[in-house]
Amino acid sequence: MTVLTCASTGKSITLLGEPKISGEAKVWQTNRNGYLAKIYHSPTPDHVQKLAVMIAHQPKEPNSHLNHISFAWPKSILKDAQANCVGFLMPEIKEGKELIDVYNLTRRKTLKLDVDWRFLHTTALNIASIIEAIHISGYVVGDIKPQNILVNDRALPSIIDTDSFQVRNPKNNKVYRCLVGSEGFTPPELIDKDFSSIDQTEVHDRFRLAVIIYQLLFGGQTPFAGKWIGAGETPETNELIRQGLWLYAPNRLIQPVERTISLEIIHPEVQRCFLKCFNDGYKNSNLRPTAGDWVKALRLAVNELTICGKVDSHYYSQTYGKCYWCDRSTKLGIDIFPGFARPKQQSAFAVSTSQPKAFAADKIIENISIGGKIHTLQGHCDSIRSVAFSPDGKIIASGSYDRTIKLWNVGTVREIYTLQGHSDYIHSVAFSPDGKILVSGSDDKTIKLWNVGTGREISTLHGHSNWVCSVAFSPDGKILASGSADTTINTWQLLSSSSNTPTLSPIKPAQSNVSQTNQSANLPSPNNYSKQSIFQNAISQNTSSSVNPISAKNQISNKAVNNTSQNPSTTSTIFSMIFSMLGSAVLPSLIRSGLIWWVLGVFFIIFIIGIFITSIKK
Repeated sequence: MTVLTCASTGKSITLLGEPKISGEAKVWQTNRNGYLAKIYHSPTPDHVQKLAVMIAHQPKEPNSHLNHISFAWPKSILKDAQANCVGFLMPEIKEGKELIDVYNLTRRKTLKLDVDWRFLHTTALNIASIIEAIHISGYVVGDIKPQNILVNDRALPSIIDTDSFQVRNPKNNKVYRCLVGSEGFTPPELIDKDFSSIDQTEVHDRFRLAVIIYQLLFGGQTPFAGKWIGAGETPETNELIRQGLWLYAPNRLIQPVERTISLEIIHPEVQRCFLKCFNDGYKNSNLRPTAGDWVKALRLAVNELTICGKVDSHYYSQTYGKCYWCDRSTKLGIDIFPGFARPKQQSAFAVSTSQPKAFAADKIIENISIGGKIHTLQGHCDSIRSVAFSPDGKIIASGSYDRTIKLWNVGTVREIYTLQGHSDYIHSVAFSPDGKILVSGSDDKTIKLWNVGTGREISTLHGHSNWVCSVAFSPDGKILASGSADTTINTWQLLSSSSNTPTLSPIKPAQSNVSQTNQSANLPSPNNYSKQSIFQNAISQNTSSSVNPISAKNQISNKAVNNTSQNPSTTSTIFSMIFSMLGSAVLPSLIRSGLIWWVLGVFFIIFIIGIFITSIKK
């Protein structure tokens, strides 16, 4: 039994069990729960110095809020009885599978991993996000390959073998180089070069990242594999990379084969990233997409994925317009995302008949037990501002600052649809009492109506002059109310025909105390909505003052002030104008950012100064 000393704490670390042997070290279990020890075969002074820099400058953990370890970073140097550095202590990555186990169909079947295309997209997005954090901290990964990336059942990756990274000491700029690379992942400008004499940059990592993402999204296929139509035998992979040859290179010397998954099935932004990396980036490596560029493109791609109506494990991009995996399975007889067929009469939100597995795609959602099973749904890429249950309790709708709405099946805890259409933050969502319609309110000043059964947008309602922060249906589902930062509430009436298909017909304006006291209000102008809309504004507009009589709380207050004080002071007028501009244009963003208190403090000081100056003049 070997006992070492943790340099940072002075405590004893005991090596347990049989080690796993890697290229230059052995990895041991330890008596410290959740930590492993990596012990070098022949530690060198460079090892010690490099570890010291890494321990002192750890990258920010991008997934700390998920209690996840994104990289197995050295925590402390380990010393032997003679106080010599022999290795380091690092966190253990538990329950992770090698990346190839996740994207390769044969290995998935062997390990009984139930993975779908959404899972692979999410994994790719998370890998790009982690590598972006590493680059921001000034590190170069160097040896990016599937064996160095582990993925758990929530599609959260962890990068291991971090001590092989290229490390630069920020104090003296000394570089500890990455000495290893892998065939098929090395950029063309580094092939056959001596890594021990080259200072790499994150530009080199960009190429490796693109290859990893390609393999994930295309079921393990590589961008450099296909039918060779050039002269002679097919070149080795590294030679193809050196010459800038891949499936979609300008000269097209590599042609797709029957089983090649086409680039056109993925989101256009992701397509552009691949073309920019392998075509434009071949001529000028600086043109390769950064890890941050991949994060943006993959977020768009994930949000545009929709579930197939035939097979419960098939997802496809809405921009492609149909389920590629169904077509491929029919044509080739191979389904790389096998699942269960949906019964023809089954609703779009019926519970899946598939049995839970040890590593299932729907476990992108973390399961926690607190007096019963609670599911944490993950899929949005920004703050979630509103959630709502459908009346039958089978669907959850969530509205987010990422400008999307997601519908979730409560029974399977799977995402059903991603609804896109709003151009700004979404603040509120609500179901109609019959559960057939979802309404949403957004910072873009609009209200949108969605068909819950199809996930399609039905109509967009305009009527507010500021962000819509709340929406609600009446108990009978005939009236919709919307509240806004413009200090008004609008009501809208739903009309339906005898055929149960919502239609439009002229209606009279709703009555209110406002319209009774404001006798100068005119009757509503003709309906301006198209015939596809299922709602009609049930509120008239005051044509003489552009005030909506049913939604005029703010206007009433203004009239009361004006009736009692026709000649306000110059100071009051200025402040009124400033606060009006602040409320309509700036206030929402100030509230979200938390700067509102600073702004109010400044205005308070100005207000006190104004009073003081006025009193001096008097």
